[in-house]
Amino acid sequence: MSGCNVLKSGYSKFAVLLVLVVACGGAGCVKLERPSLDRKYFTLNVARSGENNDVQAVKNLIVRRVKVSPRYENRDLVYKVDENSFESDYYNSFFIPPSALITQELRVWMGDSGIFANVLGPESLGTGELLLEGGVNSIYGDYSGAEPKAVIRMQFLLLDNSNPDLPIVYSRDFNHEITVTETGPAALVKAMNLGLNGIFTDLEKDLAEIVRANHFDSGKNYSQEK
Repeated sequence: MSGCNVLKSGYSKFAVLLVLVVACGGAGCVKLERPSLDRKYFTLNVARSGENNDVQAVKNLIVRRVKVSPRYENRDLVYKVDENSFESDYYNSFFIPPSALITQELRVWMGDSGIFANVLGPESLGTGELLLEGGVNSIYGDYSGAEPKAVIRMQFLLLDNSNPDLPIVYSRDFNHEITVTETGPAALVKAMNLGLNGIFTDLEKDLAEIVRANHFDSGKNYSQEK
């Protein structure tokens, strides 16, 4: 009988404990949900300013999707923390992958430049005499030195789509480093926007000269993009 009493006593204590836990949970004493992750999202926004070029725009330009190095193609911001070490920031990311962001900004910039009759995106079924290819070799925040900076390295190719061999008529590498004047990821993205602005400004000047030098501002023959 004593054993039965011990068992009954144990069961009674367990039942009381269970009731207390349920009651406390219902009263808000037990917080079962996990805290939400405080993630922030950023976008690249490069606004062109200034007047259009004096080129007589008659050629269409197709802007192909900008390719980003696998080291930086994900949405998370990337930081260089010392000479050989990089870190990705899960809590601070681009809203969409940087390839899509930069492609869109580049297409809008070229459209606003006035150099080309029409500027088509990579998903367009339209045709154009010229193709613009871009690649991002680096896009990150460099915090390895005394002065933090945004680093952007890009390469561009302009191809003549009116020629079946698609010859390259322009090629240039760009390397822009912009000082980050404030702390935090928002300041880094702001510096990245300034860097892209500088690259697109120089690219526009180059393409205007190429269009004039190669007489791409006259004639209307073009082929379908291969």
